[in-house]
Amino acid sequence: MAANGRTGNGETGGNGPLRRTVKVVNPLGLHHRVADRFSRAARQFAAAVAVFHGDSRADGKSVWDLMMLVVLPDAEVVVEVDGPDAAAALDPLAAILGSPGGEDYTI
Repeated sequence: MAANGRTGNGETGGNGPLRRTVKVVNPLGLHHRVADRFSRAARQFAAAVAVFHGDSRADGKSVWDLMMLVVLPDAEVVVEVDGPDAAAALDPLAAILGSPGGEDYTI
């Protein structure tokens, strides 16, 4: 981990929230099915989940909040998780956003 608290993959560590920058590669962007899949997965964790797109912030457990981010293909978003199971939540949530088929419910 670097001195600024970030790891090489854009993830923060320490006692605060964990963050990861994810490029949305789905050709339809962050559309309804991906947002639904993400929010369902996020609700399985006790950690607070937020997704940032530019200056906009969404509650990661709300499909409508995620839709309001209007994330187009090839955009970068930041996933932030904060809570007791934040470390366990970050990888699967980032995988959903970073998958070309994020609406795949088998992820």
